[in-house]
Amino acid sequence: MPVSYPENLPMRVAALERLVQYLYTASQTRPAQDSIQTGALIIGDPAGPHIRLIPSGTGGAEIWLVPAAGADPTKLVADVTTGYPSEATFHVLSAAGASSSAEFNVASGEVNMAVHDANGTGENGGQAYWGHDLAAFGYIDGSSNNFFSFSPSGVSRHFGQWDDFADLSSTAGWLWGSITVGGSGTSTTINYPSVMASNMGPILTLRNGLGNATIRWAITASSTSGVTVQWDVSASVALYMCSFRH
Repeated sequence: MPVSYPENLPMRVAALERLVQYLYTASQTRPAQDSIQTGALIIGDPAGPHIRLIPSGTGGAEIWLVPAAGADPTKLVADVTTGYPSEATFHVLSAAGASSSAEFNVASGEVNMAVHDANGTGENGGQAYWGHDLAAFGYIDGSSNNFFSFSPSGVSRHFGQWDDFADLSSTAGWLWGSITVGGSGTSTTINYPSVMASNMGPILTLRNGLGNATIRWAITASSTSGVTVQWDVSASVALYMCSFRH
C-alpha cells in the first residue's frame, strides 16, 4: 500500500527545524533579569522580619534589614561624596531612626565609626576615625569632647580633661589631682580613693605660697594607700599629683 504524506510536509519540517534552533539558542542564552526602577522590593513578611531593597533611597541604593514589625532597621547604604571628583562611600547605620544610632562608614581614604543623634547628623558619643592625615579615638559631642588624636608627624594629642583621683576605683591606671594645705602645715598625706590594686608610682610638684622664698620638700612615704610629702617651712602650699599604677 503506498504511503501518503501531507501536502504541507516540507513546511512542517521547516517549522520543526526552526523550533529546534530556537530551543537550542534559548538554552544557551542567559534570560533577562527583572529590573525594578523605582519601587522597593520586599523579601519576607512586611508585617514581621524582612529585607527591603530600595534602588533609590534617601542616601542612594539601600538595603534595610528589619528585625521585627515596628522595629528600627539596620540600613546598608551606598552613595557618593559631594566633592569633586565624586567617590563611592558605604554606610552601615544601626537602628536608623532610633533616638541614637551607630554608623560605620567606608569612603575613599577614610574609615569612620560614630554614634549619631536621631536625625543621623549630630555626633553624640564614641568615635573612631582613620584617615590619610589623622587618626582619632574617643568621645565627641561638640561640647564635652574627650579624645586622642594621632598625626603622621608622630605627634599624639589629648583633648579634654582627666578625672580627679578622688573619684576613681582601685583599678584605675592613672590618678590625677591637686590639693591645698594651709599656712601652718609642714606635711600632708594624699590618700588614694581606696587601696589600689597594685604598686603606685607618684609624681608630684609643690607650689609654695611664700612668693620667692625657698622651700625644700620631698616625698617621704608612698604606698598603695597614698603618698606623704614634707616641706621645711610652714607655708600654704598646693600639691599637684600624677600617680600611675604598675
